[in-house]
Amino acid sequence: MSNTAQQMKNARQKVKKAKRRLGKGLYTRTFFFVVLLLLQIVLTFSVPVVLGRFSAPFYIGAVVLSVLVVIALLEHDGINPAYKIMWILIILLMPPLGVVFYLFWGHHNTTNRHARRMNSICARLSRTLPQDPSVLHRLEVQDAGLARSARYLIRNAGAPLYADTRSEYYAWGEEFFPRFLEELKKAEHFIFMEYFILKPGYMWDTTLEVLKEKAAAGLDVRLLYDSLGCMLTLPEDYDEQLREWGIQCERFSPFRLSAHISDYTMFNHRDHRKITVIDGNVGFVGGLNFADEYINRKKRFGVWKDTGLMLRGSGVYNLTALFLESWDFTTSDSSCLEKFAPTLRYSADGMVQPYGDSPLDEEAVAENVYFNILQQATDYVYIATPYLVVDNEMITTLSLIAKSGVDVRIITPGIPDKKYVYWVTQSYYSVLMKAGVRIFEYSPGFIHAKMYVSDDKTAVVGSANMDYRSLYLHFENCCVFYGGRMVQDVYTDLTRCMQVSHEVTWEDVKNVPLPKRAFRILLRLFAPLL
Repeated sequence: MSNTAQQMKNARQKVKKAKRRLGKGLYTRTFFFVVLLLLQIVLTFSVPVVLGRFSAPFYIGAVVLSVLVVIALLEHDGINPAYKIMWILIILLMPPLGVVFYLFWGHHNTTNRHARRMNSICARLSRTLPQDPSVLHRLEVQDAGLARSARYLIRNAGAPLYADTRSEYYAWGEEFFPRFLEELKKAEHFIFMEYFILKPGYMWDTTLEVLKEKAAAGLDVRLLYDSLGCMLTLPEDYDEQLREWGIQCERFSPFRLSAHISDYTMFNHRDHRKITVIDGNVGFVGGLNFADEYINRKKRFGVWKDTGLMLRGSGVYNLTALFLESWDFTTSDSSCLEKFAPTLRYSADGMVQPYGDSPLDEEAVAENVYFNILQQATDYVYIATPYLVVDNEMITTLSLIAKSGVDVRIITPGIPDKKYVYWVTQSYYSVLMKAGVRIFEYSPGFIHAKMYVSDDKTAVVGSANMDYRSLYLHFENCCVFYGGRMVQDVYTDLTRCMQVSHEVTWEDVKNVPLPKRAFRILLRLFAPLL
């Protein structure tokens, strides 16, 4: 290829990438908020000129409409108070366009057609996941508090508890990926994968070659990726290319013009899950997407710290159900879960409970699991999260247990991937540290892992961050462990992370310039939009 042709090809690729980057920026609540704010300014100054003496009735009607929407919002019991406050401000300060913004992007409707369909799918699949009473009884004898937590997930997330599932923990993406490839190559019947981000490079390209080989060999290979998460990383027609290679591929919630408001609110709910299921007997979960920074082959934000785990045995059934839940919702299929049931059982030194969370119901499962761990802690709770953007209930709970003598420690990134979210994260340091919570910033780089461990008894690893998006707006999945080596592995990993982290001091908090401190507070007010 000549230099001129190569230059033209590179130029076209840059244009395509710029378009995708622009497209991702356009399909965000922040962009729509800015557009509506500008329109509100134009409307404010143009209405008196255009409508003349009718401008006063127009404004009165707009204010009345805004007040009615605020009243309806206040009466909605299933919405977090901080979320309500933000939307009340937007609605009242921007009549009538604030109402439009709320209806399209903020209205938390768990009865619209998408919610009804998703909840119907979940109910159908969960009927195939019965709880073995003897397993729950064993946990009740072992620890009544942990059994209460397990019962919560059984009843409210359709997530059985298992005692015959073996687990392996990977403290780094570099440890995860070789074991992942090893198991992927052993697949004989089917491979299901569901991820937020896929990005061409060593990690994804190597995985794709295996998927192509398995699809060509006649295996049932399915891939589901989030359309917004991959907007900057994959071509728009990438799913079509994969289907040509025999891989059943779908994009979760692509943006389309629609006459239904619920379609636009659905675009605000992203598929943030990370799941691979192989032959029903092996499953992988954690915080890792498929891009080279996750295994540190590409350097972004210093050393990228992330974790994953592998399950073998009955507990994989929950992961299969979660994948099929998303698959059926996207494709309108009606999958038979029993066809993909695990066939192997393993001895284990602890119990595991994989679970999912959906923004289309009224249950904040991921946050409630975190609350259960915090409220039962008597000795310590160690936490790692890339984003600490929490509501008043979480702040109150963290502060209360710290004041009660529990050793509460939180690890956040030393090098952030999003500055504005990092500033919001830091804005919580003062109130938490006053209560006795210790904050550590991971000095080597960006920590993307999402982990809890408490009292050498229980641990959680998964995809759910401690922010509004994960806890209220996204589809997530995690695993909670009760006893056994996995709990100790998570504890050891978090302890090692703290050893290479900078513990935030009062001097760090006090030395923040006043303008930056004020800007953080302003950002916190609109945290649910970030």
